[in-house]
Amino acid sequence: MEQMLPYYESELGYLRRDLREFAERYPRIAGRLLISGEVCEDPHTERMIESFALLNARIAKRLDDDYPEFTEALFEVLYPHYLRPFPSCSIARMDCGDAANQAGTSVIARGTQLTTRPVRGGPCTFRTVYPVTVAPLVLTRAAFSAIIDAPDAVRLPGTVSSSISLRICCTAEQGGIAQLALPRLRVFIDGEPSFCAALRDALFMRSVAAWVEADDSGRWTELPTVPVQPAGFDEEESLIDFPARSHAAYRLLTEYFCFPEKFNFIDIDLQALAAHAPPGARTLSLHLGLRGLRSDSNLARMLGTLSTNNVVLGCTPVINLFGQRGEPIRVTHTSASYPVLADARRAFAYEVVAIESLSLVRQTPQGETLVQFRPFYALKHAQTPEHAGHYYAVRRDESLADKSPGFETQVSIVDIDFDPAEVETDTLNIELTCTNRDLPASLSYGQQGGDLFLEGGSNTRTIAFLRKPTASYRFASGRGAHWRLISHLALNHLSLADGGVDAFREMLTLYDLPRSPSSQRQIGGIKAIVQRPTTAWLSGNPFNCLVRGVEVRLTIDEEAFVGSGIHAFAQIVERFLALYVHANSFTQLVIVSSKTGEEILTCQPRSGDLSLL
Repeated sequence: MEQMLPYYESELGYLRRDLREFAERYPRIAGRLLISGEVCEDPHTERMIESFALLNARIAKRLDDDYPEFTEALFEVLYPHYLRPFPSCSIARMDCGDAANQAGTSVIARGTQLTTRPVRGGPCTFRTVYPVTVAPLVLTRAAFSAIIDAPDAVRLPGTVSSSISLRICCTAEQGGIAQLALPRLRVFIDGEPSFCAALRDALFMRSVAAWVEADDSGRWTELPTVPVQPAGFDEEESLIDFPARSHAAYRLLTEYFCFPEKFNFIDIDLQALAAHAPPGARTLSLHLGLRGLRSDSNLARMLGTLSTNNVVLGCTPVINLFGQRGEPIRVTHTSASYPVLADARRAFAYEVVAIESLSLVRQTPQGETLVQFRPFYALKHAQTPEHAGHYYAVRRDESLADKSPGFETQVSIVDIDFDPAEVETDTLNIELTCTNRDLPASLSYGQQGGDLFLEGGSNTRTIAFLRKPTASYRFASGRGAHWRLISHLALNHLSLADGGVDAFREMLTLYDLPRSPSSQRQIGGIKAIVQRPTTAWLSGNPFNCLVRGVEVRLTIDEEAFVGSGIHAFAQIVERFLALYVHANSFTQLVIVSSKTGEEILTCQPRSGDLSLL
């Protein structure tokens, strides 16, 4: 209703101004209605004026919203996450205190549900985003050396000046790291945002060589490649549910701005380390050679505080998103729509993100048959006889969300012509995906005994939040907001052409839901974007081939990315740019400093994602 109030006041003021003109032109009629100037003393006439003001305000708002029913139906089919809230997120650490006593490994799967302590009468539910491997491994050392201290027998590349060292120890009573057969070790970078950004950029933008040392022997064995990769960019590592028909780059943009800590994870290739070490090695030290880092620089001083407190095992992002059986819907045929409730007793504690299924049980001579309703705004109409199927349409009432939280989601049962459908039963079953609204943001964390609990138990001692759960966010609506989103989905060359930096910044701003100072600095730090044709040899089957592509040079102000980092932002942008070229071409992102004009980062060529037809 807060959005409606300005329209109502505007319409009411307009009608009152007309009252004065009406009274001047028709004083006799105005006298009978007790109208004097802009004041009406007749309460019945006054109520009628206010009622018409409210009706006109609703019409004016719908006109300004550019007919939201159409845009919402379009999003529901193609990009449903634009209509859904982005739930609360955090980082959870699973303290595997008893892992030292086990000989093998176990995995807490992605999607495992965790519950919190009660808040306002009930717990919140989170689910894990990454699988967590519980293994008898610990990080016993993490250190930065401003001047690399390598054995005399090691031949250092000429550009290497400093190093980062990580020591991994096996705590099992028998066997070594190789016997665990772990393909990778996932590590969370913990600390202040500026430190995390500096360490992430150092690992992925300055690491040019790597060595492994077994059992503190003092012998460094050179590795063919740097065995460290960023995590969080694959589709199976997504925070939010995302349909296959929508490109993952849009999801990554949303996740990056709403919860950047998701990308503070790195993967260490344990198989590569074990392959260059003795089979029974119980300790492996990874030494990374860094280039271009002066020992007296601010970056070196910041990295000098690196310790094992900053590299944590057993962590995963968690998101307040979970499945819930909704309250059965009683079809009374007295209303065009029915409220969708996750829990009638605590409706305020839930927000419906999506309806996963809507069904009824039909009695037949052969027994009971489950009849599924299909979403009206979908691409599945042909799977049901045209006039025999039942469908449902979902609508969210913003005014109810303000005054009656939990009742804002409404569902209508319709036929193929969008007319009310006749249902053979009076009760419908519904399965939902829900959040706990903004309740997670009021949770306290760091409590003794843990903040999260796994149903049925596990071999983890405690599960704790490492970050305060965030607030939930939602894409803007009203006054053309949806049309701005739709317009940017129609990709064209303008946002990559010379002078298209304003259009590119506008696109990024659409996904910056928190509008935090850090994200606003990053977007404002983009100074120019230039594209030019290029060629590259790309691997193929059975032969490599020369492919024409597009090189995109993005000029940035490095100061704007202090505290957030350049590498993660570049990884997001390069995946987004792949939307602009065809599958038989590629894009290559080059990050350029606006101060020095030097190339800060050159990404690998990335194949395009546009279809030719």
